[in-house]
Parts: sequence; C-alpha cells; structure tokens
Amino acid sequence: MQSVETFIERSVREGVFPGASWVIGQGNGPGHCHLAQGAAGVLGKGLGPVQQNTLYDLASLTKLFVTLALMRQMEEGLLCLEDTVDHFLPAYKNNPKGGMDLFQLLTHTACIPGGMQLFHYAHTREDMLEAIRYSSIRADSPGRVVYTCEAFILLGEIIAVIDDTDLAAVIRRRVLEPLGMNDTCYTPPSSLLERIAPTEDDPWRGKMLRGQVHDENAAVMGGVSGNAGLFSTAADMARLAAAVLASLEDDKDENFLRSITAELMIRNHTAGKGENRGLGWMIAGPSRAAGDLMSPRSFGHTGFTGTSLWIDPENHLYAVLLSNRVHPGRDNGGIFRTRKIFHNLAVLQYGGEQTCPQQREHNNG
Repeated sequence: MQSVETFIERSVREGVFPGASWVIGQGNGPGHCHLAQGAAGVLGKGLGPVQQNTLYDLASLTKLFVTLALMRQMEEGLLCLEDTVDHFLPAYKNNPKGGMDLFQLLTHTACIPGGMQLFHYAHTREDMLEAIRYSSIRADSPGRVVYTCEAFILLGEIIAVIDDTDLAAVIRRRVLEPLGMNDTCYTPPSSLLERIAPTEDDPWRGKMLRGQVHDENAAVMGGVSGNAGLFSTAADMARLAAAVLASLEDDKDENFLRSITAELMIRNHTAGKGENRGLGWMIAGPSRAAGDLMSPRSFGHTGFTGTSLWIDPENHLYAVLLSNRVHPGRDNGGIFRTRKIFHNLAVLQYGGEQTCPQQREHNNG
C-alpha cells in the first residue's frame, strides 16, 4: 500500500501543488497523538522548502472557526439557532434577509445566492456589507442547499455583535486561545512573511499574494471576514480537529464543546436537499471530499486555496491537509481528486482501533 507521505511527495512532483503540510491524528487512548506530520515541496517559485511551521491561507476553513465560536456562544445562552439576522443586525429590519435564521445561514439553506463577486463594485468593508444587504435572494426551492460565502460574512458580523467586539477578537478569545492555536491569525504581520506560502499571482490585485487573503470579497472586508481570511499551520489545525473529536468522544467539563453541542453540530441537517450539511460542516456523502473510506458519520470542510480538514469519529481519526494549490494560478484542479485519495490512505494507514507508535510507547509505560 502506498503511504500518505509517498502520495503527497508524488502529488508535488505531478504539480498538484507546489508543497503541502499535513497531519493525521488518532483519537483513541488517553490523548490525541500526531501520527505523521510532514512537509513536501517548496513554498512557491523561487522560494524555499515547506516547513512544519509554514502558514497557509485557510480560505473557507475560516468558516469552521466562526461556527465553533457561535456554538460556544450558544452554550453560554447568548443565542438560539432560530434567532434571525435582524435580531442582531438592526439594518436588516424590513429586509428580506432579516428573517433568515442562524440555522439557515449555518446550513447554507438561506435563500442567499452563492458565488457573488461583490468585490467588483464594493471597494470598502462598508460597501461589502451594504452589497450583501441589498443583493437579491434566490427564488428557488426553500431549504435547498446552495453554498454561499455571504451567509458566513453575515455570521461573522453577528458573532461580533453578540460579543460586542470585532470578529478577530471573537475568534481569538473563543477558539484560538482555548485551543492554544498560537500560529493562527487574520492579517499576519510582516514578521511572519517568510513562513507564509504564497497563493495566486492575482490579476485583480496585480501582484503575487503572500500573507494577504486570497478571497476577493474577504480582501474588501480588510482581510477579516467570516467566510475567509485566517492563516494557520497544519499543527494548529490538528489542535482544532483533536478538540472537536474529543468533544464527541466524551463529555468532560474541560472539553472544548459539550458532547450534545458537538453532536448537533455534525448531524446531517439537510438530507435530500442537494448536499449533506451540518452546522457549518460538510457531512460525508456522494462525491464529497471525504473520499471512499471515511465513515458515513465523518465530517469536514475544504478551502479553495487547497486546504482541508476531515474528522471521522468511527475511525477515531482526523486528517489535515494544507496546500497552496492556487500558486501561481487557480486553474489547477488536481486537488479535488488528491484530497479523496489522501483521506482513503489516511483511513487505511491509521484508521480504526490501531494505535500510533507514540501511543504504544505511552501504553507500555
């Protein structure tokens, strides 16, 4: 059987991405251990090799942080999922989007169109928020899943209002600090530039992007948005995955979420509505990034820049793959097949009840 490491190295050689960082971890035993953490390839043209502390533009994996912050707010009694947009954002009173609720936004079942390139005429954060407010709504079947970044821009604004601060502060206080994700941030400072994998040679901005968010709508938001904007390392993303997996496997007070909250978050709320969606998460199903061998209970998310995180409670497994597949251009689609094979190999190599070498050493005293 081909190893995960060999497969990632081959993917670099075949041009799927310039380089990648990855972590696979198991959830059984007294703790979570990193089975494998590696780096392959180079950051980009003319740049040095990928390191284990390389920062990647997470793209839509940012949505997971918004979801987790909102779940923690819910556990504090600050919201319920039937709360509507206009309950938190007065500007949406008497607006068609005002009556959309948090559940609809989280599951992509609100009637907000997907793929709106609002950056073409919204040039400031205020412009972007106004453009979302007055954009059209879908007239098709209510409740049908249509993936939309704009829903998560709204959710980012809402969780900031709830905590009476800015979005970056909410994510830092409710997710990054509790999980010890010290290498994760919005708008990374110039001191981190050498550690950051570049993304696209962007025709809209007329330059190679490195340390600036790739998503154009998020860029108009100043790089701090609910749909995209966070940068992170594979090790930090493993901390997040392990914390979510631990929340599902027992109900200890010190866990990141209560198990009842975590179970609600990863339930398939949209069966028969076009895609399988939990609250903010993709749920395994046909043609999803999970591959062929992850269990039907598995869940995760992907990012346009070439990032993904997938968790399988039945196999006690999580898998993180971070890459910059959009460097130097976004027309490289090899990542979609590569993710599926990566997840298949992760299950074959590390899934089930087997323990990793570090865990066996711990168990043997």
